[in-house]
Amino acid sequence: MSSVVVKSEAMIAFASLWYTARADAGRSIPSKSDLPLRGLATFMPNLLLHRMDEDGRAFCLLFGTALTDAFGQNLTGTYLEESMATVDAEARRRTFEAFFREHGEGVPFGRWVSGTLNSRTGDVIEFESLALPYIEPSDGSTRLMVHVLPLAKLSYGDRLIPQFTEKAVRMFLPEGPRPDWLSPPSST
Repeated sequence: MSSVVVKSEAMIAFASLWYTARADAGRSIPSKSDLPLRGLATFMPNLLLHRMDEDGRAFCLLFGTALTDAFGQNLTGTYLEESMATVDAEARRRTFEAFFREHGEGVPFGRWVSGTLNSRTGDVIEFESLALPYIEPSDGSTRLMVHVLPLAKLSYGDRLIPQFTEKAVRMFLPEGPRPDWLSPPSST
């Protein structure tokens, strides 16, 4: 398995918030109410909340304001796979199938992605995302919060096309120890 290089310090900070909330709550997966709102505030503009439906598709429950601005549309209430070319959606599905074959169907997962987005002017924008599970208190279901971060600025007036390609993916068991590649750099 190739090594992961997380490019954004914000991804590490997002992971730190989640792992701290998990430890403070004494649970293997934090409840939505365990996640500190003040800590989440920094990430909210680039946060996407979704649930995995029975058919394995990801239904977007919330699409952050920075994401809405970058895409020029709010994708709340849509399926993420609808924002992918068929070949990319198929590749995404295969990463899930391989993970669940190894770890068991429906097991909670974390998912880091490095990929690309296209802008309307033809620029290719690299992005990173990190999905971590949370428990929805209203029904006890496991859902995902995804921090999505374009790694470059768009030109003035440009918008992203709501279609993305995943170039590198690492799925992991978030209930276990925090992966080294997702930890803050050591000061030694």
